[in-house]
Amino acid sequence: MKTTHTGMALIMSLVLFLMGPTAFEARASQLRRGITLRPLNAAMVDDVLQSSNGATHATIDFVNRSRGAVDVYWINYEGHRVLYVAGLAAGSSCTIATFLTHPWLVVASGTGGTTARDTGTRLAGFEALTPNGDTAIITD
Repeated sequence: MKTTHTGMALIMSLVLFLMGPTAFEARASQLRRGITLRPLNAAMVDDVLQSSNGATHATIDFVNRSRGAVDVYWINYEGHRVLYVAGLAAGSSCTIATFLTHPWLVVASGTGGTTARDTGTRLAGFEALTPNGDTAIITD
């Protein structure tokens, strides 16, 4: 039986070598580069979430694909907004150093957004999922 398993392992290794990267290897490679984040519910980020620790460094590349400028807020340890980027123009991007577990809120610029909760037109929230440079695509 051991010979059969060894033979099968050899065959599988040869097949994987001939086929190129497997789906697993491709996913592992993607995680080493970071991922494109799914937007979180902006109201939940603004009203419920808060940063919980600063143990694992991460970065988020915020890419503004909306029709106008946006403001990017960090939600601090007390659940309050802290303005990090004001007026990120449409078509622009910026990279922010952060930590895993730190939520971020994106608000349309010029819509009355302040550091107070429930102000301005909230577009999306994001939170880094890997320490490898995740991407947050901002849309309307």
